Amino acid sequence: MKRNLKQTIVVVVLLLSAISCKKEDNVSIDLRQYVDNPVSNTALDAWIKTTFLDPYNMDVIYRYSDYYKDNDKVVSPADPAKVQPQMQTVLEGFINPYKTVAGTTFIKKMLPKEWVLFGSGAYQTDGTMILATASAGRRVTIYDINNFNVNNPDGVTRKLRTIHHEFTHILNQLVAMPTDFQTITKSTYNATWNTVLDATARDNGYVSPYASSQPGEDFAETVSHLLVLGQAWFDARANASTAVGKAALKAKEASVVQYFTINLGVDFRALQREVQNVVRNTYKLPSASFGYWMGQNLFKTMTINLEDPLYTANPMSTDFSNAYNSFKATILAYSATAKYHLDYLQFRFESTTALTVRGAFTAAAGGTQFFADYTFSYTINPTTGAVTFTKVAQAGTTGSYANAALFTAGFTSSIQAYLTGKTFIADWMPKTIDNTNFNNFGGMYVSGTPTNYFFGSLGQIL
Repeated sequence: MKRNLKQTIVVVVLLLSAISCKKEDNVSIDLRQYVDNPVSNTALDAWIKTTFLDPYNMDVIYRYSDYYKDNDKVVSPADPAKVQPQMQTVLEGFINPYKTVAGTTFIKKMLPKEWVLFGSGAYQTDGTMILATASAGRRVTIYDINNFNVNNPDGVTRKLRTIHHEFTHILNQLVAMPTDFQTITKSTYNATWNTVLDATARDNGYVSPYASSQPGEDFAETVSHLLVLGQAWFDARANASTAVGKAALKAKEASVVQYFTINLGVDFRALQREVQNVVRNTYKLPSASFGYWMGQNLFKTMTINLEDPLYTANPMSTDFSNAYNSFKATILAYSATAKYHLDYLQFRFESTTALTVRGAFTAAAGGTQFFADYTFSYTINPTTGAVTFTKVAQAGTTGSYANAALFTAGFTSSIQAYLTGKTFIADWMPKTIDNTNFNNFGGMYVSGTPTNYFFGSLGQIL
């Protein structure tokens, strides 16, 4: 019996040795770095601790564990090299904006306490891929981080939209979404959203096909698109929709703004501004730039009235102010009796190449407001925002063009001289504008001389 037992032990040891050698030969990577190991203390773990755990009591779980995934999902572990770039985006584009606008107390109370990261996407039976989920009002799971590339603005902002979307679900678990929102497009929700064309979704009043799946997803999608893609994107989608679709989109926007501002006590426009500053300046999303939307001819007018108190708080550059006031003096001097007053100067973007510069003026005694229109062409590079203006032959000789002829010499030496012979850069400005007007002002500065600029209130209708 002893001999047989000894022989059995030897066989088992040899078998284990063989298995061990075979494992070593076939698997050359160290799986321990991917598996949950609470005693590890890498540089990444130290960064997570000081950035998330210590200030906000947030746990970032990136080592693989079956506990944090659904049983019907097959996902791969997160690449540790992708964890910090992904979570840095969470910090910059999500946590910090809420912290700035809502405060640290809001952050600690409302934001999820667990962030779980997986390397691959989680696929569903209909072929769609899940990028993130929210659960129990405290956890956000982010998938597909192994494909995260911080130098890809579209990819970064797509993931950021998903994060804001999922957090909106958490907010709705804590403070119910508005009942009025759920009735705006009640008749067109479609559970098989993945068969809905984007244009159809747009015309029915949705920011995306997925938004058309049900009211909760619609609300979260509307929030995330307004915050991350921005107001210009939202307005352009609404303008491209049907009359019914546009009305629905704008009604949903109003409901979202009220929910955040009234129900949550968070200034939505201030939050939108903070997120947009990150999207524009840190991630440099091309479609978030003012030049991009000028290239799309979204904004049809830019109106400047230097007597508006807004310009006291946000002064215009000296060079443009001098040109404006010189033209104003020309109009005033034209008639000692009427003493015409320049009410405003308006840039009217008739198309992506045609521009009318309009001076609106009224007699000192009041009455009819007259227009003096000057015809220009312009070029816009939507990628760089570079703009040039060229004076061309007047488009007419009567009406507002006849009025313009009265002041030609003064206009030529002032506004025309300022605009022509230079390259301008289109930009959202001024940077000091208040939250209420943040989405409604833009302008241009002379390339290479950012202190020489002009800006005005934007309009989307001629």
